[in-house]
Amino acid sequence: MSLSPEEGRKSFLDPPTSYSQPKCYTKTNDVVKSVQCHELVNVLLSQQRPDISVCDEVTGKCVEVSSSDELVVTELSGSEVFVSVKEGDRVKRGDKLGYVITGKREVRSLRSDVEGFVVLVYEVPTSRPSKILVFIKKGGGGSE
Repeated sequence: MSLSPEEGRKSFLDPPTSYSQPKCYTKTNDVVKSVQCHELVNVLLSQQRPDISVCDEVTGKCVEVSSSDELVVTELSGSEVFVSVKEGDRVKRGDKLGYVITGKREVRSLRSDVEGFVVLVYEVPTSRPSKILVFIKKGGGGSE
């Protein structure tokens, strides 16, 4: 099957449908509020946080985080950082979270220390070398 030049160009220029930004929500006193996911970083790091949901609408996966859930933050930092997980993914102890290229151009893989669900992948915008924070909710509580 061959495509006309217009059809080929149209499909090439269409935005990808396999990846989309996750949708993030906070819940306080039964009021659900949509928020920008980058705003959740400080909320996730605080001791008193509201209930949070992070959903990937493409895969249909959501991770619910209550104020009592334990979160682990893993930092991936280097000259170049490549993440191999996304929000909603289940990770086990020893699973690869991503790869880092060091200043000496060595490639290193970084692995999860815990089992759980990836809540948020956040790239620190002003950091040099590159830094990405992966928030993992320990245990269960996601949906697949």
